Amino acid sequence: MAPRSREQSEATRAAARARILAASRALFAERGFVACRVADVARRAGMSPGNVYWHFDSKEAILREILAEGFENVEAMTARVADEYGPARRKLDLLVERTLALYAANAEFTVILGGLKGAGGRDLVRSLGFDLPEIERRSRANLRRVFAEARSEGAVEAADPDLLVAFYLAFFDGLLIAHGDSWPALSPAALCDAALRLVGYRRAG
Repeated sequence: MAPRSREQSEATRAAARARILAASRALFAERGFVACRVADVARRAGMSPGNVYWHFDSKEAILREILAEGFENVEAMTARVADEYGPARRKLDLLVERTLALYAANAEFTVILGGLKGAGGRDLVRSLGFDLPEIERRSRANLRRVFAEARSEGAVEAADPDLLVAFYLAFFDGLLIAHGDSWPALSPAALCDAALRLVGYRRAG
């Protein structure tokens, strides 16, 4: 048998890491990070614990990668909407649509993060190198830009943009609390309408 090329080896390593991360996301969301062991991850990924340790030196290292990807996705989405050119109502529609799409695609991440916040895991998140208050501040600042612009154009009620951001985030946090990672099965149109009504959306005309 011919030796594998560097490209083939890299592809094999990338595929194994992807399996480990997918298994970890599912398990951390189902059971919580603390309750899972590397052996559980290995079993779900269909490999030995030694193979998992070949790619990640600890369970915490796996969590670090999951959180880094999730935080980056959230901040990138809010920044893109805030930077979007066009009227405020269009930005609000985009914001809700993209938030729903992001939460659906990252449902496991949001459940994992919610579990960490609710189980005193903020210290763990900090120990992994994440400044959670600063990460949240940046995403909130992007959302505030969207709602401040919407208020100035009369697209929402004349409320404090920071209050609208709090209402908006509370809506999606509530979905996670009530439905966990099964909430994407709810009607997207109904969820969009509910989120917009919560922030006092005013339709044109």
